[in-house]
Amino acid sequence: MKIDNKYLIGTHIMFYEIDMVTEHIQSINNALSTIDNPENVRVDLFFNISEYFERIDTSKISKQELIDKFMKLVDSVKCKCTHTIYDDNEPLTMVDYRRDLNYFGCKDYDYVIWGESDSLLPKELFQSLEVIKNYANSQGINRYVTTFAVRKMWDDSWKPLEHVDM
Repeated sequence: MKIDNKYLIGTHIMFYEIDMVTEHIQSINNALSTIDNPENVRVDLFFNISEYFERIDTSKISKQELIDKFMKLVDSVKCKCTHTIYDDNEPLTMVDYRRDLNYFGCKDYDYVIWGESDSLLPKELFQSLEVIKNYANSQGINRYVTTFAVRKMWDDSWKPLEHVDM
């Protein structure tokens, strides 16, 4: 399938999340395998190895080993992938990263997707979003938020959306 829109998928990764990100990247690659023009997709990976909030246990892994693991992930992405390794002594959180991703990403991309180090994006990601955008355009809807995540809420109003096994 050829996609008409441009997509930016950005993920802020803390150093202690490095081992769980492989599945997230694989889910992006699975979704990319369904499209003919991966040049319309950019993945941005932001690796935060700052020790402002938490120290790296260097008796178990060094900063260089963490960076090496991260770079293998960058190399495994099957489309254009930009990356940053953040190692400053100033705090930088996922909120900061997403603010900048949104601000700068919305200028050049039709969709800005927030990745999570432990999220799995559906293989039908791009097809679904293309349909939603076409429908929104046909209805004159210019702003909307789409999510593939369902978070259990405290009250029973969400029961219809829950899987029976939840």
